[in-house]
Amino acid sequence: MTDDQKGNRIWRTMGLVSTISSYIVGGTVGGVFIGLWLGNQFGAKPFFIITFLLLGLGTGFYGVYKAVEPFLGEGQK
Repeated sequence: MTDDQKGNRIWRTMGLVSTISSYIVGGTVGGVFIGLWLGNQFGAKPFFIITFLLLGLGTGFYGVYKAVEPFLGEGQK
């Protein structure tokens, strides 16, 4: 493997790690904020926070799966 290929692989890995972390953090934080807002609107904070936290986590992990999916079969050729 040449130095240029190693450099490209490092940038590609850093981009993938950044994407994964943004999906997880964004889904979680977004779910909590939506849950807090809806909880304040309807007076049922714990229910909405927990519900949207779980929905945000689920959405984040689905996004991670879709981002990583092209790399899953890469080493089997």
